[in-house]
Amino acid sequence: MKMNKIIAGICLAGIASSTFLSCSKLTEEPYGIVNSNSFYKTADDALSGLIYAYAILPEVGYYSRGYYIITELPTENLTAKSDAGQANFELEQLRTTSTNSDLDNLWTYMYRGIARANAVITNVPNVPNMPDADRNQIIGEGYFLRALHNFNLVRLFGEVPLRLEPLVEAEQIPVAKSSISDVYDVIIADLKRGEELMSAAKNFEGRANRVAAQALLSKVYLHLASAKASGSVGYDFVANSDEMYNEALRYAGKVINDQQVFNFTDVLPDIWNTEVYKNAAVSEHIFDAAVDRSGEREGNYSKLPNMFLPDPGFVMTIPYNPSDPNTETINIGRGWNHFQMEAHHYNSYNASDKRKTDLIVSEVINPDGNVIQFGINDFSRPFTRKFIDPLRDADKMSTNSPVIRYSDILLVYAESAGPTTEAYAAVNKIRNRAGLGPLTPNLSPAAFREAIVEERAFELAFEGNRLFDLRRTNSMEKVLVEKYGKSITSGAYFFPIPQREIDSNPLIQP
Repeated sequence: MKMNKIIAGICLAGIASSTFLSCSKLTEEPYGIVNSNSFYKTADDALSGLIYAYAILPEVGYYSRGYYIITELPTENLTAKSDAGQANFELEQLRTTSTNSDLDNLWTYMYRGIARANAVITNVPNVPNMPDADRNQIIGEGYFLRALHNFNLVRLFGEVPLRLEPLVEAEQIPVAKSSISDVYDVIIADLKRGEELMSAAKNFEGRANRVAAQALLSKVYLHLASAKASGSVGYDFVANSDEMYNEALRYAGKVINDQQVFNFTDVLPDIWNTEVYKNAAVSEHIFDAAVDRSGEREGNYSKLPNMFLPDPGFVMTIPYNPSDPNTETINIGRGWNHFQMEAHHYNSYNASDKRKTDLIVSEVINPDGNVIQFGINDFSRPFTRKFIDPLRDADKMSTNSPVIRYSDILLVYAESAGPTTEAYAAVNKIRNRAGLGPLTPNLSPAAFREAIVEERAFELAFEGNRLFDLRRTNSMEKVLVEKYGKSITSGAYFFPIPQREIDSNPLIQP
């Protein structure tokens, strides 16, 4: 069951920065403050409210486009096409301002998502005649979603307003920024509550379960641990990095050892084929922002692949699995050439790394059957095949945006543990799939953790993790400036809060 295929006539409270939002149908954007108490009357209402909360994730302004603009362009992974616009290049060149429209857009969507999650958390406990298991699952998913939005906010902006109640009257709009510490306290409490309430069973595609809460908790604790250990800006409040590493290890261990519904995928292209993994008994995708090409509007389906695909002037065909001599070829269409891979990233791979040879496309077949090569400095450059739908319907694609993958948590486990036998086994499992030898043995804890962060750069490339990995390890200048020759004027460790929020929220101080 795809989350975005369910259409419900519901009206719930929403918030875009400090603009009032409302809705008349699930497929419309919310405009205006609405009393959602008049809606949550039945178990079906509760489920519809939850689906509405999920529906924000694959919107264009969030995980179907905006999130990747903001998390990938500032790194060494991607640049934007020459006519991409000022906001994109402010991000790419790390000279962001409070008037950056891309930042304002994502801020809006994250707080809109928080408002929808708050409506679920507040109202579903009072819905009569619901089985306890169903009620708990829905409330737990609401807590998970609120934690995810707040985790994104605090990593992007630092001190931000905490909104923990549905917005039902104008007097609730002014909210001061909370400390980074307080935001993390809420995130951790929400995820632990979600872990307690949700089932461990694999849920419908695009919905969270207990394992997703545990996985996100492991990422939260690792962020706190490494930010404290590295002296990253804003994390002095963390008392003990070793305690945080231990908690990250504990929760990553739960994901790796205590469940059977998510696990490793051996064939790299299969990880990204929704037709394969959504029907598999075991999937590497712990949580995605899910879409469906049969949807009626963008946000139900995705156009995200077009951001990564070049436009060489013809429809492109590529081998499905370059490592398999008997592989079929697939038609991948043509894209917008918006995201262009940087030479910094492309040239950093080991030549035998399958994450380059199998997941980065440097040659395609044109309609005449000729092989066309793309150079890393060409207009049409090599591109990632992570966001490709082999069954695309024109510009409508089933390309789920990965939020948490099993291999991500394997690397969280390894980094948190340090150079133990189990940690080496975790990272070497990933390296073996990539066709590489084992990681250098007998590394010191610091060198081992640095190697894991580097491994994440290859394994999780273009998935929205690299910026946060550089920030939490206090490495923005070391990597982007000293290693790759980029410049940083502003926005290194936290982006500025959007000016529209500052102007409309009198308790926000710039």
